[in-house]
Amino acid sequence: MQALREQGPRLMQKPLLPVFVAIMLVLLASYYWRPGGNPDADPDMIKRQMALAQTYVENTRSWEYNEQGVLSEVLEASRMEYFKQRDASELEQPRFYSHDGNDRTWSASADRGLYRHSAGRLRLNHNVVLNNDQTNGKLESAAMTINVKNNTATSRVPVTITQNDSSMRADGMVADLNRERIVMTKNVESTYVPARP
Repeated sequence: MQALREQGPRLMQKPLLPVFVAIMLVLLASYYWRPGGNPDADPDMIKRQMALAQTYVENTRSWEYNEQGVLSEVLEASRMEYFKQRDASELEQPRFYSHDGNDRTWSASADRGLYRHSAGRLRLNHNVVLNNDQTNGKLESAAMTINVKNNTATSRVPVTITQNDSSMRADGMVADLNRERIVMTKNVESTYVPARP
């Protein structure tokens, strides 16, 4: 009976040592394998891991409504990649629709886009077209930023506005989409063609 009592505590202590060692190895491994966990880790590897998109979505569409429940905007894209570290989404073939609640809308499209979620800014690049859906006025540019919070569009590169046969060109513009007002910046050139009766 005494021999069994002496072996009892030893039997219980032996399994604890391998479990403790296993836990320590797991913790140590997770420290070195976690991106950014080891300050001596390869910085290029960490950058590549942090640059990976967290979410990929094909043919996406999102709707936003104001406090009264009225549709205020729609954002679509053929492909979206969300990057958590930047709180931004890269978009392919983005299309943006702004609604003011009075059946007045603007629509924008481009080849590429970057949406910064917290800032509420949609950056459009390559073949950017902004349409006033009521007047059929069309604004074209290589790049444009839409602030979805205050419903404005800005371009700091050359823009061309066409409506019917008339056109206007400038080195940039600021558009208030709610007021349907576009302010052209410097070097404005215009060609006016009267409407035919």
